[in-house]
Amino acid sequence: MERITVYCSSSTRASNRLHDAAREIGRTIAGHGVTVVYGGGSIGLMGALGAGCKEVGGRLIGITTTQLVELEQASDICDELEVFETMRQRRKRLLELADGVLVLPGGLGTLEEFFEALVGRQLAEHDSPIGLVNCDGALNSLLLMFDDLVHHHFVRASARDLFFVESDGVTAVERLIRTPRELVDPNRMVPSGSD
Repeated sequence: MERITVYCSSSTRASNRLHDAAREIGRTIAGHGVTVVYGGGSIGLMGALGAGCKEVGGRLIGITTTQLVELEQASDICDELEVFETMRQRRKRLLELADGVLVLPGGLGTLEEFFEALVGRQLAEHDSPIGLVNCDGALNSLLLMFDDLVHHHFVRASARDLFFVESDGVTAVERLIRTPRELVDPNRMVPSGSD
């Protein structure tokens, strides 16, 4: 695995524990000789992730938008910083570069990125494994939503096999690196009219 794309928040109001976890994840990915690909932000969990990566001499690729650069949120420590006009272009590029995807707690943007990666995996548009880092139970409500969607037959239970969940960031990174890339059979994942 050469590159891991990490989705996470730019919020500066997230807890210190989440900031510390993001920094340690950056350090751990880089420590395995894997490039960190992320949203290119200099603040919040994004900023901590990037700082952690560079603290141990890792390679950091940021993918951002013109708007965020103008808001002075783009990081100046990236080895490469790609700038796109739209968030849609940004999300596409983040996923294109991913050999694996790691999702940390975040807001609407992070959730949008996660669901785009998940649906793409469900439809066999990409083969990158996906891991969620449920630090401090911050993603519990997301996991409960999945249970509800399965219960009401909007999502097959097998869709949960498309991603894994770890509470510890270091464990999540190491598990992701060990997980092989593989395309899934979309017919096994998409609900049919009889479900």
